[in-house]
Amino acid sequence: MPPSLLRTRPLLVLVPLLLAAAPAPHAPAQPRLEDTVPDTFTGVERVVAVGDVHGDVDALKEVLRLAGLIDAKDRWIGGKTHLVQTGDVPDRGDQTRAAFDLLMRLEQEALAAGGRVHALLGNHEAMNMLGDLRYVNPGEMASFADQSPEQDSAGSPPGLNGHRVAYSLQGRYGQWLRKHAAVVRINDTLFVHGGVAPGVPGGNLAELNRWVRQDFFPGHPPGGARDAQGPLWFRGYALGEPQDAEPALDAVLKRYGARRMVMGHTTNRDGKVKVRFNGKALLIDTGLSTGYGRNLAALELRGGKVNALYREGPVTLGSVEPSAAPARPTGPKPRKK
Repeated sequence: MPPSLLRTRPLLVLVPLLLAAAPAPHAPAQPRLEDTVPDTFTGVERVVAVGDVHGDVDALKEVLRLAGLIDAKDRWIGGKTHLVQTGDVPDRGDQTRAAFDLLMRLEQEALAAGGRVHALLGNHEAMNMLGDLRYVNPGEMASFADQSPEQDSAGSPPGLNGHRVAYSLQGRYGQWLRKHAAVVRINDTLFVHGGVAPGVPGGNLAELNRWVRQDFFPGHPPGGARDAQGPLWFRGYALGEPQDAEPALDAVLKRYGARRMVMGHTTNRDGKVKVRFNGKALLIDTGLSTGYGRNLAALELRGGKVNALYREGPVTLGSVEPSAAPARPTGPKPRKK
């Protein structure tokens, strides 16, 4: 045997042994249902709430400039303001992905400035995450094509594979959305997409938000993201008769220690913020997107006042200064559902 081969033989034997002894590569960690997401904030001097976007990032930018939250280059200038976007960023328009990207960036910029961006879950976020694509615009779907290396099969809509990956629990947008709340309380105001019905489980917001988000994670019982009475879908305070809706709203506000509820989801066809039940219910889906009339409007809670912000100027809707401290949250233990 040549001397050179004798010198290399030990190495040839050693390499397979090292490979056999090396630990197997770990499989990617499975996404899990986070126990809590941030849901309660106090001492906030200014809050701006914006309703349904539906794939129109240009309208979103315009209303954020109207509220003094971003500059001409779309950078956060809102300081310590808290922006609440009450859900339904996707569907019906081509610019959903751009709208998500804007909110994701502003979330970080606002946090660095001492403010916050709360992008709440709406029923359309849930539908996309759960594979219900009835309202996805063709151009919107195509914009996600680069999120998957797999080519779409013949006859399927362009971007279908990329859309599926993007909204998956480990996808760029699904991973971001699954860590967001359905309901938050800022000072003494609840913010939600549809509305918090009196029968929902959860004696506190952490339990309520967990119930909604459990629908996104395999292995959990049915939760609130699909439930017609869940906070992403409920319209009782927007459309219900006062004799039924107001007592229900009062009970929910008391349960979560709040004085009013701000909601999107149900479009106000006149393009204006709607006030019900002496200001305890504020409905802010004014049809922001072009498909609904591009009615620019935002809600502002600041300096003891509730203001609607419009192109033509602000309109004061009422006072936010409580006559007494908000009630302490009370409520039953979570029921099984």
